[in-house]
Amino acid sequence: MHDVSDHLPVDELRPGTNLLVTGPQGVGKYELLCDLLATGIERGQRGVVVSTSQSAPAVRDDISGRTATADPSLSVVDCVSERRGGSTPRNPDTEYVASPSDFSSIGMAASEFLARADGRGTDTRLGLHSLSTMLLEADVKTVFRFTHILTGRLSGVAGLGVVTLDDGHDQQTMNTLRQLFDGVVETRHGVDSRECRVVGIEESATGWTRF
Repeated sequence: MHDVSDHLPVDELRPGTNLLVTGPQGVGKYELLCDLLATGIERGQRGVVVSTSQSAPAVRDDISGRTATADPSLSVVDCVSERRGGSTPRNPDTEYVASPSDFSSIGMAASEFLARADGRGTDTRLGLHSLSTMLLEADVKTVFRFTHILTGRLSGVAGLGVVTLDDGHDQQTMNTLRQLFDGVVETRHGVDSRECRVVGIEESATGWTRF
């Protein structure tokens, strides 16, 4: 089981669970994703991040700053550095992809990282930030197919998937993508804090709690 009680209003999630984190821009979906992956790393799990907005070094800094682990077990698929002309130093735990719309390369890189962890007998948490960036570059059918394959591979290795999506898309797009996930973490701006609730995991939605 994947313990998520430090950050979500549920205690544990079954191996192979995929969560969609929705909410307005700027509410902290990416930060919540980093929190959930860092917690797994602290417990000896492997982290895999597909990033369409942050460079690999930035992702590593964001997650390592949330752990007490000197060398976090983290692999990153960086979809932005090549496009921006940034540094792309090669190492076994970083794969650079030309753009967020290069779904084939993203899928192969993520699958390789998942398979590597599974081969070592290590549980994995995978984060993807964000589907909204992909929807700027491809239609919803293409993003749906890619996400369907990725979540299926994550389930196949009994990991935990955390994928973010802004809630500003039209309702049809939101509904199309939501059906790929076992549950949804809805986020919002509260009166004086950020709040989240989990829908679809238990018989009824949880209450809103701070995160």
